[in-house]
Amino acid sequence: MKMPKEELIRLLSKQKDLELMAAESLSSLVEMSKYDVVKLLLLGVMNDSKKHAQILEALMSLMRTTTFGHVEKYEVAKGVQKHIEIEEEMLRNIDEITGKAEDEEVKAMLGLIAMEEKRHHRTLLELSEIVERIDRITEEDWRDYLNRWANFST
Repeated sequence: MKMPKEELIRLLSKQKDLELMAAESLSSLVEMSKYDVVKLLLLGVMNDSKKHAQILEALMSLMRTTTFGHVEKYEVAKGVQKHIEIEEEMLRNIDEITGKAEDEEVKAMLGLIAMEEKRHHRTLLELSEIVERIDRITEEDWRDYLNRWANFST
């Protein structure tokens, strides 16, 4: 039996609230912890919960067929371009640090960061292209993008 759209949105909203509650709970643990490795692990889970909440919000938005305004298009395009430039600088810096580092474990961790920064860069370039043609993107296109971008890495 097919679930009515309103019921699905209600359930997604409830799940989103749980994800945000979990993130908030972890936030207090992060503040309390003095050990950086524990903080890093907690932050990873906390950020994933926030990302899950945003994914759920995006799904609900697709179901409600929200439109993208011209001012928002301009602001997002400008912000994405600025962040593309920041990502490029971060990549150059990571490469420079990696070239100077002697500790192999540090180099390996920096390599992982660089790999993630390259993924961010590709995502932002694709988002920039999407924003340019936002008026012609279908719901199916959005779902495809969401499936590719919802990177479940932790």
